[in-house]
Amino acid sequence: MKTILALLLMLAAGSIFAAMPLEKSISHVSTPLQLGVDEYHYLYPKEYGVHGLRLNCYFVENRYMHGLDLGFWNVSEDASGVQVALYRNETHDFGGIQLALWNAETKQVGGVQVATVSTDAEDLYGLQLTGLLGKARGVNGFQIAGLSAVAESETDKGWTKGFQAGLYEARSENIAGVQLGGVFTEAGWEADGLQLGLLFTESRYTHGVQVGGLTARSKETAGIQLGGLMAKSEIAANGVLQGAVILAETGDLNGCLQLAGVAANVIGQSDGVQIGAISTMAGSLDGAQIAGIWNFVFENVSGAQIGLLYNHARYVRGVQIGLFNHCERLDGVQIGLLNTVKEARFSTCPLLRVDF
Repeated sequence: MKTILALLLMLAAGSIFAAMPLEKSISHVSTPLQLGVDEYHYLYPKEYGVHGLRLNCYFVENRYMHGLDLGFWNVSEDASGVQVALYRNETHDFGGIQLALWNAETKQVGGVQVATVSTDAEDLYGLQLTGLLGKARGVNGFQIAGLSAVAESETDKGWTKGFQAGLYEARSENIAGVQLGGVFTEAGWEADGLQLGLLFTESRYTHGVQVGGLTARSKETAGIQLGGLMAKSEIAANGVLQGAVILAETGDLNGCLQLAGVAANVIGQSDGVQIGAISTMAGSLDGAQIAGIWNFVFENVSGAQIGLLYNHARYVRGVQIGLFNHCERLDGVQIGLLNTVKEARFSTCPLLRVDF
């Protein structure tokens, strides 16, 4: 009788579980050990999670993998712990240490992601170390690549917050921290911190320090911009220093020292100090120009022009000091071998001219 009752209970329980959908019946089932050869040959199906050890060859997939994952190509929705692949690691969310001899692709990474050839993550929190090509949408931590380190998204709102370095290039939409590039360093929008390129450095808006071995370029700079050959801010340079061995150029100069081994140019309004070993140029000047050869202002000067050979402006309210000085109207002083004021009654005066 007891045997019959036991059989009936087992039969009822089996019929109940058989009537339930397969996903629900095993949705919380996990195993401490998974062994597999490929996507068709394994101990437990992909609906099972793994808490412990998984050994697999090719594309053995599980719902989640928490523990030690060893294989040729590791695949999981969510994984944590240590994941080591001879070829590729592929997960949705990962936390821990992820190592691959070829490639690692993960949407969310928290921890360490390392691959010999390439890595790809949407959001990185931790360290991404890649032999050749490292890619992420957003970086919070360290992104280091032997060839190219890239952080970009489809919305131009991705940020690298921390450290980004590539032997060939380091490229991000926005940076807050340090960006180092062997050849190219680029921030598509905001660069807050230190941006350093062995040859070329570029950003849209620089707030901090931008250094390029050959060129440093930005739309607008607030801080320090240094270029080995050229430093250029297309809209404006605001802040402390803009300097280059050959050419320092900006649209407008505001409260800044512009220093160049050859030429210091301001296309629009210069409110600061320009120093060029050979020449300086500005649309208008409210400050000072100092050049080894000549200074040229297309419109008005409020301040000083000091050039070894020649100073030129339309209207000067201040002082011109050079071998030859010229302006159309003067409210100030000219000191030089020959001084000319076009609108004055006596246009030419040697040595010293004072008009108010």
